[in-house]
Amino acid sequence: MSQRIGLFGGSFDPFHLGHFLVARTSVELFRLQKVVFLPCAQSPLKKGRPVAGDQTRLNMLREGLRGQSWAQVSDWEIRRGGVSYTIDTVHAWQGNNPKSSLYWIMGSDQWLQLPSWKEPQELARSLRFLVFPRPERPRSRRGFRMREIPFRIDLSATEVRERIRKKLPIQGLVLPAVEGLIRRKGWYR
Repeated sequence: MSQRIGLFGGSFDPFHLGHFLVARTSVELFRLQKVVFLPCAQSPLKKGRPVAGDQTRLNMLREGLRGQSWAQVSDWEIRRGGVSYTIDTVHAWQGNNPKSSLYWIMGSDQWLQLPSWKEPQELARSLRFLVFPRPERPRSRRGFRMREIPFRIDLSATEVRERIRKKLPIQGLVLPAVEGLIRRKGWYR
């Protein structure tokens, strides 16, 4: 059976309300059957590993997305280890879902960097891109199928981590279940 599957990669360090709302908006506007959240093992474009450990980030995603029938959390990139290249993830998902249409959800900041990603032309052939403004609106790119997610939220995981470090409230920036986990476990202090 053919499905429209959104793949949403990132550090999710921590998983915040912006991630959730962008994904849910993508489901609603582009008729995706599901969005798969794929926390990376190591981003090729960032120095160092995520602040939180792999299991911590997976737990935040699973807890925050509990009860959302459209959402799935995959540990594929983490289990694979090493640098997480989008093309490798896409090939794995195509192999397991050969009749599905795959959509990559990303911010416009990453959309600008896409030509420097590994095998960008293969990504262009394999995917449709759903891009949200971060901060600027995305511009079309020849050879790439892109739709803008008309949703903007100026929130970053870096900002959430900094507020935790400064002992400032994060209520309303992360889902309540994620806030509870962060508080109980003492993450990001």
